[in-house]
Amino acid sequence: MKRVLRILTIVLIVAGVLVGGYFLWDQATRVSTADLQRIVQRDAVPFDSLAIPEEMLDQLAATRVVVVGELHFLREHRELIAELLRELHSRGYRQYLFEWTQAVDWLLADFVHDGGLMPEWTPPHDVGGSALMAIRDLNRTLPENEHLQVHAIDVHLPDYGGTESWVAILALLAQQLPDPGPIAAFLQGDHDTYKNHRLQLDELQAKLDAGRRELTASWGEYWYTTVVEMVEVELTSVPIRAIRESDYDESVRLREEAIKRLADRRIASTDGGTLINMGSTHAQKEQLWGTEIEWLGEYLVNNSQVTGGSVIVLDVAAANIVSVPGSGNPNFDLAASPENELLRVMNGTWPEQIVFLPLDDPIFSGRRVPINASGDLYVGTLQRHFDAIVLLPLAHRNFVGD
Repeated sequence: MKRVLRILTIVLIVAGVLVGGYFLWDQATRVSTADLQRIVQRDAVPFDSLAIPEEMLDQLAATRVVVVGELHFLREHRELIAELLRELHSRGYRQYLFEWTQAVDWLLADFVHDGGLMPEWTPPHDVGGSALMAIRDLNRTLPENEHLQVHAIDVHLPDYGGTESWVAILALLAQQLPDPGPIAAFLQGDHDTYKNHRLQLDELQAKLDAGRRELTASWGEYWYTTVVEMVEVELTSVPIRAIRESDYDESVRLREEAIKRLADRRIASTDGGTLINMGSTHAQKEQLWGTEIEWLGEYLVNNSQVTGGSVIVLDVAAANIVSVPGSGNPNFDLAASPENELLRVMNGTWPEQIVFLPLDDPIFSGRRVPINASGDLYVGTLQRHFDAIVLLPLAHRNFVGD
């Protein structure tokens, strides 16, 4: 018994040393409130209303790609994106990519360029309709060769209606063609299971490949390539939807790989700059939030052959979020954050203004900084995850309209 007690005592002492050592190391490497206040006072740039500071625009426009991380459904975020696109366009940016199903790409193009195919159609507010309307308004003032292009770069998920809505979107597209060709038979096919839908897609893809010359002559090159890509992305989407509940992490990985391919394809298609707006999880340069996979931001910064690493990753957060009553979403503010939480320090310094903070100071790459972006407190070396942060003083979360 005494031997057991001696062993237990040794174990407790060793554990105490390890825990105490970790505690001391953790405290020693965390940044202090005073340090953060000094950096924010020196480096942060407050906005004058919604006018984006030149210092911020100069830093963003120096790169080929700007990746913006968002918390979804914030009205003020969409307003910021619209203004940012207007300003970056004047500095050579020509493309906007965002997190929505690729299936609607042709509808988006028709909308932002006033194509007139479906004049009654407008993009939903909950995917950033106000920003897309601002792009259309900007394009109306520009010659066609200077238009901002818009592309959705997500696969087709259950969130977007699954198989049924994808088939419905293809049916709408077919109405724009002089002859639906092989699409007609596909629309009459059996799509009641993943397997049946996949078989129908494989057959349609084979007919598109075999009939390329005739279909291009009938539809035109634009519509042919649009249908081919839409089918290609749906073929990728089917297995992702099929395992979304049974193996969520794998479905997320497959989804992100598809997003990367679409992003590379779009970035390669333009000589101008590209702004990409995605959820903050997708935007990060390294895994701070979400599953342990390589996210879009990390890929574009480190591994994309198209960007060559000319990428800046900007995260947008809010000090206060007001949700629609009855939506089931809680309000949020930084009141419960520790004093040395970065966003709290930024908001305390400029409580009524949008603030841009480059994460250039060495403290952000070598010290542990707390950040509370949406109610979950993280402590990490922030420069590994983002290059800069924009803090909105107040944002409204709305699932049904901007």
